[in-house]
Amino acid sequence: MNVLEELVKESERCISCGFCESVCPTYRASGYRAAMGARGGRVIIAREMVREKREKGSVSPGYANSFYSCLDCFACLQVCPAGVNAGRVSELARAVLVEGGGRENRKRVGDMVVRLTMRYRNPIGADFSDEGEGDGDTLLYTGRMYQTMGYSKVLVELRKRLGEKATERNAGIVARMPFLIRLLRQRPDEEVDREMQASVESIKFLLREAGVKFRFLGGSSEPYPGTFLYDLGYYGEFRTYANSVCDEFRKMGIRRIIVTDPHTYDLLLNAYPKFVDRFDFEVTYYLDLLSALEFEQDEEVVFHEPCHFVLHMDYRGGAHIALSKAARVKLPPRSGRNVFCCGGPDELLFPEMAEKVSEERYRELSEAGNGRIITACPICFSNLKKSERVVDISVFLKEKLKVRATVSGP
Repeated sequence: MNVLEELVKESERCISCGFCESVCPTYRASGYRAAMGARGGRVIIAREMVREKREKGSVSPGYANSFYSCLDCFACLQVCPAGVNAGRVSELARAVLVEGGGRENRKRVGDMVVRLTMRYRNPIGADFSDEGEGDGDTLLYTGRMYQTMGYSKVLVELRKRLGEKATERNAGIVARMPFLIRLLRQRPDEEVDREMQASVESIKFLLREAGVKFRFLGGSSEPYPGTFLYDLGYYGEFRTYANSVCDEFRKMGIRRIIVTDPHTYDLLLNAYPKFVDRFDFEVTYYLDLLSALEFEQDEEVVFHEPCHFVLHMDYRGGAHIALSKAARVKLPPRSGRNVFCCGGPDELLFPEMAEKVSEERYRELSEAGNGRIITACPICFSNLKKSERVVDISVFLKEKLKVRATVSGP
């Protein structure tokens, strides 16, 4: 892939109408700063960056924040008359910065995440203690997305206290010496970690009840899929890492992968086939396997749809179907192709901006109905968890599952 040429193709179609700014979450959350908007902050700056890169072979300092602050929600694409995706522009621009944009145009936090992932097979260098179970060629793959949320919450709070400069400085040190992360003996946020573990156990329970047999890799055996490597533009490292993950799965005899979150689903369906030499796995989402289950439909809930489902993939399958069987579902005004992001992807790099986006979304969800707020993404859950009203869909479905009648023996 010629990243620079791809960036040119995606950005040159822009007609500067500004429609994308009307739906860009970061434009409003930043106080309407042009550099943090879809058009002024991504497409127009990308064009200037391409020009510099071609003329000088390098780019000037100061481009990073415009592209790294993008939430990749793809809301801009839904309103653009020319079909420009400023989220995709940001993805490609980050790859250009990583490949040759100069040290000052890269995020040290990004470098740290890459080094930790390549060394420890997860982005925070943590040890996980959950146990594996089952066997066979069907893998239940959480990709550690749920399990890392408790650690992410701690890192975000640390980023808020230290500020951007100190965080970047410390991240640079860990990037050079990744073993230091283990010396810190970091602990996850206990409440978030407990809720995330409950979600994973609920997913397992629901699949078993639906008669699905699966293998689960516990502890350090389950590798992270490399989502941040791809999202932050480290395409070379992502290619190497994704191929190593798939090689592991083949050695285990895995043929079918059941994923548990929209980010991993999107990554395995749309990115892995482009970067992996031979991606020959069947990929399915766990909620699509629960059609045999019956639920008590005795309450009204508000559903927050993940961007990676409805904007990246136009997917409205298992999550909607299962939840509709278990509750009377209400959607906030901004849903479907107009869904508003939770702010999660910006939480570590731009926590104040992410918080403004998440507060706006939580307010919309709260005003849409009086019932519980259901999420289907660990990042959305972590970012929108402002009260006990917010519940992961797996926990809700387990609660509402009709108890099967058992026949006692003579």
